[in-house]
Amino acid sequence: MTPDNVINARNLNISKCAKKALVFTSQTRDGLMVSPGSSSCLVATYDASEWHITKVNHETGHQCRLSLCDVRKRYFNLAQLSAQDMLPHLVTPEMEVERIFNSLRYKYLRAVHLSKVSNPQTYLHYSYNKAFQTLAGLKIYQGNPPVRKANDDFWREAGFTAEAKQLDWQKEQEELKRVLTLLKMINRKSLSRVYAELIAIKPGFHELYLHRDYFDGNAIPTGKSPRDHVFRMLRNKEDLSSLALDNFPPEMNKRNYFGYAPCNVTEGPFVFRKSLDVSYFDEIRRIRTKRQIRTLKDKFHILDYYRHDLSTLDKLERFLELAEPFCRYPALTS
Repeated sequence: MTPDNVINARNLNISKCAKKALVFTSQTRDGLMVSPGSSSCLVATYDASEWHITKVNHETGHQCRLSLCDVRKRYFNLAQLSAQDMLPHLVTPEMEVERIFNSLRYKYLRAVHLSKVSNPQTYLHYSYNKAFQTLAGLKIYQGNPPVRKANDDFWREAGFTAEAKQLDWQKEQEELKRVLTLLKMINRKSLSRVYAELIAIKPGFHELYLHRDYFDGNAIPTGKSPRDHVFRMLRNKEDLSSLALDNFPPEMNKRNYFGYAPCNVTEGPFVFRKSLDVSYFDEIRRIRTKRQIRTLKDKFHILDYYRHDLSTLDKLERFLELAEPFCRYPALTS
């Protein structure tokens, strides 16, 4: 292995994340860097004080090593590219999950704005969950009602317009499929930890931040599903050692995780970690009282629209300007 095949961990100044696999973002930082003509992402892994770059195809599982020169020429199209130059383009895969859901939140608010509703504030509520899900193309389970609705009736009756429906709702679903598959491929020995982090991202943070009964003992799930185990862990009723996963549970496939807990989108908030080494799972577990919730802003960028005055289209339009940066990875500290 020549020096050109590695990125020195000391140069990257991210030794705190040495045990994590990091992924390269696009140059515009609005998604993962994906190899042209394929579904391959670039993964940086740490080994013996050096970072190695691997191209991983999430569809076929094929992997191949790349040199720094390969990355510089094929993906950045630059004559020179130092390891330090790459630092802004390395994130954890879980940060892609954050970005995807922030993009969905932004898209949902855009849908509200495009529909020119009289009071946008009323749409920031879980009662619009089914409208959001059907805008995104998900089929609503209706049981056995006397009269079955057409799926599109849910968003139409809620007051959304065809223009809102025509937004590209598939983009985030495909991105989520890619990163969930990638997470399973590169974390086979730590699936329990990864699963716990994903549930903490959605819906754990939302529930802690907005649910008034979060600390009510009666609100703590008592079931035996992996998800209920994680909910108890987040409230410090269990430890991670109580969960042992060989595979992701069914709710962690693309469509299920995308559509699960839709109030995470309709009510928010926008949120992004401030540092590569911040964990949603760990930080939520540190919060023991409602008063401590305010300390989350030390570790996360948070933009709350549920409690924001968005009662007019003009106010919503100005808020969308504030929210748009959450569709890209933030500048990070290490």
